[in-house]
Amino acid sequence: MVLLQRGLCLAEGRRDATTGAVTLAVRPLRDQNGLVDQVREVIFGPQGEGNAPRATLTIFEGDVRIATNVVTASGERAVGTRAAPEVTARVLLRGEPWNDRARVLDRWTIASYEPIRAADGDVVGMLYAGLDEEFYTAEGRRSLTLFLASTAALTLLVSAAVGGIARRVAGPLRTLTAAAEASGTGAPRPIAVEPAAPREIRILGETFNRMAGRIEAHTAELEASRAKAEKALGDYMEVLGFVAHELKSPLAGARMQLGTIDDGYVGEVPGAMKPPLAALRRALDYGLEVAQSFNQLSRAEGEGFKARLVEIKDLGAEVVRIAMADCAGAAAARGMSVVAEGEAGPARGDPDLLRVVLDNLLGNAVKYGREGSTVRITLRRGAAGPRVEVRNEGVGVCADKLGLLFEKFYRVHDPATRTTKGTGIGLYLVRRFVELQGGTVGVEGEYGSWIRFWFELPAGPAH
Repeated sequence: MVLLQRGLCLAEGRRDATTGAVTLAVRPLRDQNGLVDQVREVIFGPQGEGNAPRATLTIFEGDVRIATNVVTASGERAVGTRAAPEVTARVLLRGEPWNDRARVLDRWTIASYEPIRAADGDVVGMLYAGLDEEFYTAEGRRSLTLFLASTAALTLLVSAAVGGIARRVAGPLRTLTAAAEASGTGAPRPIAVEPAAPREIRILGETFNRMAGRIEAHTAELEASRAKAEKALGDYMEVLGFVAHELKSPLAGARMQLGTIDDGYVGEVPGAMKPPLAALRRALDYGLEVAQSFNQLSRAEGEGFKARLVEIKDLGAEVVRIAMADCAGAAAARGMSVVAEGEAGPARGDPDLLRVVLDNLLGNAVKYGREGSTVRITLRRGAAGPRVEVRNEGVGVCADKLGLLFEKFYRVHDPATRTTKGTGIGLYLVRRFVELQGGTVGVEGEYGSWIRFWFELPAGPAH
């Protein structure tokens, strides 16, 4: 494997036996979804046939999916999404394989991740293969159902065959049936069979106890794994929030001091210093954006976080105008103007969260919009309640990628915007904060021309 400018590639060197010349064949792996589909067919067989579990394969460049048959909730291939942080840490950073349960988008899988190494030994990507865990838990439930049905059938057969034996058998079978029903509700318990019970009943009871023990052990293992994963996620978000919060102040201070120097308050800046000062300003701006984004993310996903809903008399004055003032400097630096039109009237929501929503939407519009163009904010009453739209001119996003924009850590891979840095968090927070207030979000656009984001709040109190 080699990592070239066009991404992760499969390289093969061939030497001519006559001339000794070496020919290098390179095959790019980005968006080679057909390749992973063929590999899956060869290894796991045709999908959707028989009772086999659903298999998925993915090629990662770094921690980003570049070829996959994993699909999102909207049915799109999850190209561009990232691996879980704990997988990235082990496979990419430590170069070790991962063979364990893993959360892949919206489902748990029995997963295997292997590092992909370049010729020099550096880890440049990962290869993932997984089977849906739901298949195995469903098989366990089906086995338990079959066992319960067999027990019931055996009860009827014994009762009908021999009345005298039935009286001896009825008690143990009632105990067995009650224990089986308890297992069916997720609370398996062992049963005690009297030594004087018929041999078949004793065997059945012992078999049931062994099965119940295995079910209980497996359930405990799954619960422990879930608790461990939840704790790890909680610890990760807590550390993330702390680091982001601690970084905000020094970055903001450095940005202010740089502005003081760049604006000439401590003396005229030599011409040769202006380009490096501008580059330093951009780096500090991006660092501050990252710190703010991750600080907001840690808050949004913290336990107990919720919107504080109040009556907003004028959505335009109390939210939109403030957000416009926040982005005025960045817009002016790119020769852009930000205008608002229409009225949305009163609303019920959380003003602080709504200002974060508008800051992210306007920040993206200025960052990715065409220089010298106009960012247009439209306020009106939608079908459900107050509606706010943010439209900018620019390269936009391909129609097949629009549905992925609100996914956490998703970033569009487009040559026209690849030099513009972003965290992939802003639009996820937009959706998260609007939905916390009972609202909805959406996006539409024409690639190469314009894009428009919108959100609506409910007309009445949100719950």
